Amino acid sequence: MINDIKQVEERMLLLEEQREKVLSLSRELIRNAGKAIVAMHAKDRAKASTLLKNMEKIKTALSKSEQGFEYNSLQAHQEYVEAKVLSSIILDERIPSIKEMKVNEQAYVLGLMDVVGELKRETLDSLLNGNVKAASLYYGFMVEIYDSTLHLRFANAILPDFRRKQDSARIQVENTANEILRTKQFHIK
Repeated sequence: MINDIKQVEERMLLLEEQREKVLSLSRELIRNAGKAIVAMHAKDRAKASTLLKNMEKIKTALSKSEQGFEYNSLQAHQEYVEAKVLSSIILDERIPSIKEMKVNEQAYVLGLMDVVGELKRETLDSLLNGNVKAASLYYGFMVEIYDSTLHLRFANAILPDFRRKQDSARIQVENTANEILRTKQFHIK
């Protein structure tokens, strides 16, 4: 038997263990982000806050473990960005920077694109509740995110799934604008 094969096997077992940890932490981060978004839409700030704090702990553990497996954790970081940005917009009326988020460029941009759909929901819920000011705020952030990323054109290998997310954001912005116009027309008549 070749002597180096035993070392190779040991190294591959360690890598396999590391990958499993990254996948497990990624799933946990995605679950918590989804629950936090649901809590934010339900206006349950206490639950959302707890979930967001838990997300921070999971993200820290993931960041320490993911070296070499960043591809496997990209979606988790996107979901993290989506939940954190939505929270920041709802609570502080601002979009946190990539530096504040401590994520890579791909996760930041893809997460921003995903938050457009969540902002559409907040906009429409606000309109239904007669809160035009909040609806205008959320719609403004939708437009800002879309317009800020409109010029980006990269291959799927560089920015995975971006074009589809960008097209989806455009449709959501247009549909929300139409809903706002319908609401205004409804109130005028």
